[in-house]
Amino acid sequence: MTQIMNADKQGLIFEIISARISEKPEDKKYVIYTLQVRFISGNDDLTPSVIERRYTQFETLYTLLRKEFPTMFQDIAFPKKVLTGNFDNELITARSTAFEGILKRISQETKLRTSRAMQLFLQEPELSEAKQLLASHSYAAAYEGFQKIFKLLNKTFSDRSHAVILTLCRIVACCSECPTLEESLKWTKLALYRFDGVSDSDVLELYLPLLNASIKVYEGHKKNTEELSAQIEMFRKQGVRDVEGRELARAVNEVEAKLF
Repeated sequence: MTQIMNADKQGLIFEIISARISEKPEDKKYVIYTLQVRFISGNDDLTPSVIERRYTQFETLYTLLRKEFPTMFQDIAFPKKVLTGNFDNELITARSTAFEGILKRISQETKLRTSRAMQLFLQEPELSEAKQLLASHSYAAAYEGFQKIFKLLNKTFSDRSHAVILTLCRIVACCSECPTLEESLKWTKLALYRFDGVSDSDVLELYLPLLNASIKVYEGHKKNTEELSAQIEMFRKQGVRDVEGRELARAVNEVEAKLF
């Protein structure tokens, strides 16, 4: 049943919903915090995103933001490291509360929320893992990873932010290599729609590779490609070089390197 939320539970919500101790025998023990991210507008978010992060990842986020935006963190302290008792329930609960407070401040300040530090916190290590899967041609596994990343970023950033657009393009790159992936046509149409409002010249470099990849997806679904082909032909008549373009995945990597 859809839940109508109170005014104080609107917008971007970060919650630590659980914490556990890592049980990997090859690793030194540490606490893993499970972070749930929701974007609420009137009704509750029925498809929250969930990621797991360590103390050190929260610490890196805080340190980078405190360095770049010192005045925005003057009144927020980061929970200190302790020599003993790291796995004490009271300490874990106190740290969870502190982490939520930091994330709440970030959600309230556009500069903090859209910062590179926040992008890295939300995406890593999952982004690197998905990129490796794509590079190794494990398209279905990469597709699943990029979808999860997109759904999280789409709650946190604007529709046409760099991080969101790059992730959408990587999803389409997976779809173009394996058009039978579930909802591949839906994702491709969404990427094309989002590009209608893109004005950043660096990101626009991805449009031709996106068109070429989209044609492969459309053909895989036996859909009409005339409109997409006409756009490519228009670029050819305008004298645009390399109309056939780079592979979309490679193009995204190159644009990402420029942007960040």
